[in-house]
Amino acid sequence: MATEMPSLPPLRLTRDALVALLSVALLATAAAAAPLFTEGAGTGQAPPDLRALNQSLTGLVRQVRPAVVRIGVANGPASERPAPEQPPGPPEERPRVGTGFFVSPDGFLVTNNHVVADGGEVEIRLFDGRRLTAKVVGKDARSDLALLKVDGGPFPILPLGNSDAVEIGELVLAVGNPFGLEATVTIGLVSRKGRGMGGSGPFDDFIQTDAAINPGNSGGPLVNIRGEVVGINTAVIPNRSIGFAIPANLVKTVLPALKERGRVAWGFLGVGVQSLSPAVARALGRQETDGVLVNNVMPGLPAEAAGIRRGDLILTLNGTPVKDVAALQRAVSLTAVGTAVQTEILRGGALQTLTVTVGEFRQAAAEVPVPERRAEAALGLTVEELDADKAKKFKVKEQEGLVVAAVQEGGPAAAAGLRAGDLVAEVNRTEVRALGEYRRALKMEKGEVNLLLIKRGDAYVYVALEAKG
Repeated sequence: MATEMPSLPPLRLTRDALVALLSVALLATAAAAAPLFTEGAGTGQAPPDLRALNQSLTGLVRQVRPAVVRIGVANGPASERPAPEQPPGPPEERPRVGTGFFVSPDGFLVTNNHVVADGGEVEIRLFDGRRLTAKVVGKDARSDLALLKVDGGPFPILPLGNSDAVEIGELVLAVGNPFGLEATVTIGLVSRKGRGMGGSGPFDDFIQTDAAINPGNSGGPLVNIRGEVVGINTAVIPNRSIGFAIPANLVKTVLPALKERGRVAWGFLGVGVQSLSPAVARALGRQETDGVLVNNVMPGLPAEAAGIRRGDLILTLNGTPVKDVAALQRAVSLTAVGTAVQTEILRGGALQTLTVTVGEFRQAAAEVPVPERRAEAALGLTVEELDADKAKKFKVKEQEGLVVAAVQEGGPAAAAGLRAGDLVAEVNRTEVRALGEYRRALKMEKGEVNLLLIKRGDAYVYVALEAKG
């Protein structure tokens, strides 16, 4: 016989419970109707000109990056570890890491001389991750350029553009490995051309840009919107968002010599010269300030052999007007050694034409003494030669060379981030190992900028110091 189930009492909800249930239901319905976020459609309604610009830039980056490589001068995994101490100015770059890029499909690539100057095994890492050992074919300290070669290929390349045609305000990309961060792309404008930073002749003719350049970018390309390299990124003023690049037209001049001879023979006359100020021009009876005034003739060198004297005013070189010191130095430096050139001079109010056979630049021949105290006061640092005691004091492994012994508070060196114990490897593109070399390489007139290559630990960085006079 079936047993009848007892009936349950009717469910009775209080008014408050009913309101609560209705609230939960309404919230659930609202949540379903109003999602937390909106999914992008992927097409968007950006203005057509902005879409075109974006597509052009991303396409340009895809075109450029495969030709750019990471360069490490180290053995094994040491190049992957951060440097134990920070270099001057910006955060540290991983030990001896730089950038380069291919200029020929068969494996020739360009970088800065200071990236590979110390020798050692050079390893490059390609954009696709491959690692190859590179041979240093040639290098030149004055232009800070080096040519490397790897086997294999064909490799993607970047063409060299016409840096003379670059305009201020032009859009450029910098590609490289800042602080070891590979294949980094930054964008900016050409801020200025012909910027001097303490070198001479063609080496004092940088392209200035606000595209972010940092340690590790050295040797990488500065690229225009056509994908052409207009400069080689080489230096930065720390914490100022100002970078400098070697003009591509100078690179074109240097590379053939590096490939053929492994070095560059720069032209040299053997004269000291100065540009004309309005006052000096008037003293010479001239209204114009074009031309350069000879203030020193070095014995046994081409200028003396040609009959050039102190007090001569050089007006032309091979028929081209000489406007200032930089123009003369650039023209002579880029003239093949052994070439006979005609120079028009003004001597005692009379024009003369002399023939000079261009010699080869030798640093020792160009050295001019600079007093020690003047250098310290103008740059705000004291530099000393290393010995065993100083190496121990400053905790550096080197036993020879130059060390920053003190930095003046508030001076140019302090502002650039230098500190005691930093090593000075180069001054104005010239390697320096002794105090005499250091002082002779400096430019000390007020407002002139000196380019120092500083080593801290295993990291290198260029620092620009403006002399205070």
